[in-house]
Amino acid sequence: MGGTVKESNQVSGYLVWFLIHGVQTGIGMLNFQEKIAHGAEQDAWVSLLFVGACMHLLIWMLFRLMRMAEGGDIFSLHRQLFGPIVGNGLSGILFFYCVLICTGQIRPYGEIIHVWVFPDAPLWQISIILLAVAGYIVSGGFRVVAGICLLCVVIPSLVLPSLYFPLKIAHWLNFLPLWNHELGDYAKSAVQSVYIYLGPEFLLFYYPFIKNNTKAQRWAHLAVAHTTLLYMTILVTTLSYFNIRQLKHTLWPTLILSKIIRFAFLERFDYIYIFNWLLIIFPICCMSIWAAVRILTQTLKISRKWALGTTTLVIIGMVLSLRTPVSIERMEHVISLVGGAFTFGYLPLLFLVALGRQATKRRRSARSS
Repeated sequence: MGGTVKESNQVSGYLVWFLIHGVQTGIGMLNFQEKIAHGAEQDAWVSLLFVGACMHLLIWMLFRLMRMAEGGDIFSLHRQLFGPIVGNGLSGILFFYCVLICTGQIRPYGEIIHVWVFPDAPLWQISIILLAVAGYIVSGGFRVVAGICLLCVVIPSLVLPSLYFPLKIAHWLNFLPLWNHELGDYAKSAVQSVYIYLGPEFLLFYYPFIKNNTKAQRWAHLAVAHTTLLYMTILVTTLSYFNIRQLKHTLWPTLILSKIIRFAFLERFDYIYIFNWLLIIFPICCMSIWAAVRILTQTLKISRKWALGTTTLVIIGMVLSLRTPVSIERMEHVISLVGGAFTFGYLPLLFLVALGRQATKRRRSARSS
């Protein structure tokens, strides 16, 4: 597909807002509070804001990288910097990253369905249903994936007003004392916050599919700001409702908050939360599968049909191999480490290499002239 994409396959620049925000808000929104509270405790919101600010720097770097790529995507950039063999090999490694991201959404959601709603439902049935729907969406192309990201950001947002109910009984003294932790505690919470901010790196794959992509950067920054505001709202609500001791031993705090909501015509409001989260995980599932399929078609030169089937089978195998809650927790830890290393390690290194190569070309052209 190279660096030129037909205009009929491209989407408007403002959809970058939904493409990034939709991928950042996944299953981690249900339990991120418990994880980041083990570091800075009631001051964890400081670490959350810090990582959100770092993501804006990452957005700037990603757009600079794509402008330096001759083909406008990560595949052409790898080949441009490291040659066809090493470049395709590096791009192929990203396939497992995409598969891991999708598995990190489907398996925890299957566990929630099993624990909260259908305790007798086999995991393989839930996984196949989710992957069948996601695969059908991906088969429609990138424009369909972008449409799902738009739809699945707008509809779940209607649940946010439900945070009003726990805020009515908030204990604001839970935030005291302020800023009484060491730098290492803030760093620990920041590391745990990286997991929920993963997603902007998929821009490396769909950048050529954006119309006027050089002008879409402001929408990407707006998406990260939207994500930061959303997570801050949920975190502040959670910290004002639970004390730190309770929060450190609470699994899925966001779902627990929904259990206090009662209506005369609706007893289990948490069921709405759970099934609403199906719409929240679909954007990241579809995007990661689409990116994995694109990696296979670009590196191995196989058809999209075979690439989609291969990706789906690999994800099913990984999901079914995670049988216990402990294995799920380990997987989330691995995703956090791999995602953090890729986002804040490999991409900055790639940026420096690209800058160095660009500077070398400029010096050579200046000497020749």
